[in-house]
Amino acid sequence: MIMDKIREMKKSSKYLIGTGIIFLIISIPTFLDYDMFPRYDPSIGPHQLGSWVSFFFTFIGFILLIIGFSQEDI
Repeated sequence: MIMDKIREMKKSSKYLIGTGIIFLIISIPTFLDYDMFPRYDPSIGPHQLGSWVSFFFTFIGFILLIIGFSQEDI
Protein backbone atom coordinates (compact mmCIF):
# COMPACT_ATOMS: atom_id res chain seq x y z
CA MET A 1 0.00 0.00 0.00
CA ILE A 2 2.72 2.48 0.91
CA MET A 3 4.90 1.39 -2.02
CA ASP A 4 1.97 1.94 -4.40
CA LYS A 5 1.59 5.50 -3.12
CA ILE A 6 5.33 6.14 -3.58
CA ARG A 7 5.22 4.81 -7.16
CA GLU A 8 2.16 6.94 -7.88
CA MET A 9 3.89 10.07 -6.51
CA LYS A 10 6.99 9.42 -8.60
CA LYS A 11 4.83 9.01 -11.70
CA SER A 12 2.98 12.26 -10.99
CA SER A 13 6.25 14.10 -10.38
CA LYS A 14 7.53 12.97 -13.78
CA TYR A 15 4.34 14.33 -15.36
CA LEU A 16 4.83 17.63 -13.52
CA ILE A 17 8.42 17.90 -14.73
CA GLY A 18 7.43 17.08 -18.31
CA THR A 19 4.57 19.57 -18.29
CA GLY A 20 6.83 22.26 -16.83
CA ILE A 21 9.37 21.72 -19.59
CA ILE A 22 6.61 21.92 -22.20
CA PHE A 23 5.39 25.24 -20.75
CA LEU A 24 8.94 26.60 -20.85
CA ILE A 25 9.35 25.50 -24.47
CA ILE A 26 6.06 27.20 -25.37
CA SER A 27 7.18 30.42 -23.68
CA ILE A 28 10.31 30.77 -25.86
CA PRO A 29 8.53 31.78 -29.11
CA THR A 30 6.29 34.20 -27.24
CA PHE A 31 9.37 35.96 -25.87
CA LEU A 32 10.99 36.09 -29.31
CA ASP A 33 7.97 37.06 -31.42
CA TYR A 34 5.53 39.43 -29.77
CA ASP A 35 3.54 39.94 -32.98
CA MET A 36 1.89 36.50 -32.79
CA PHE A 37 -0.68 37.91 -30.34
CA PRO A 38 -3.16 40.74 -30.95
CA ARG A 39 -2.66 44.24 -29.59
CA TYR A 40 -5.11 46.31 -27.63
CA ASP A 41 -3.72 49.63 -28.83
CA PRO A 42 -0.97 49.98 -31.46
CA SER A 43 0.36 53.17 -29.90
CA ILE A 44 1.22 51.41 -26.61
CA GLY A 45 3.49 48.79 -28.16
CA PRO A 46 3.54 45.37 -29.77
CA HIS A 47 4.46 43.52 -26.60
CA GLN A 48 1.38 44.28 -24.57
CA LEU A 49 -0.47 40.94 -24.62
CA GLY A 50 2.44 38.77 -25.81
CA SER A 51 4.60 39.66 -22.85
CA TRP A 52 1.89 38.73 -20.35
CA VAL A 53 1.31 35.37 -22.05
CA SER A 54 5.03 34.57 -22.09
CA PHE A 55 5.46 35.57 -18.45
CA PHE A 56 2.47 33.39 -17.54
CA PHE A 57 3.88 30.35 -19.38
CA THR A 58 7.33 30.87 -17.86
CA PHE A 59 5.97 31.28 -14.33
CA ILE A 60 3.76 28.19 -14.57
CA GLY A 61 6.61 26.17 -16.12
CA PHE A 62 9.07 27.04 -13.35
CA ILE A 63 6.49 26.38 -10.62
CA LEU A 64 5.71 22.94 -12.09
CA LEU A 65 9.43 22.14 -12.33
CA ILE A 66 10.04 23.18 -8.72
CA ILE A 67 7.12 21.10 -7.45
CA GLY A 68 8.10 18.09 -9.60
CA PHE A 69 11.75 18.12 -8.59
CA SER A 70 10.86 18.62 -4.92
CA GLN A 71 8.87 15.36 -5.00
CA GLU A 72 11.80 13.40 -6.46
CA ASP A 73 14.40 11.71 -4.27
CA ILE A 74 17.50 13.51 -5.49
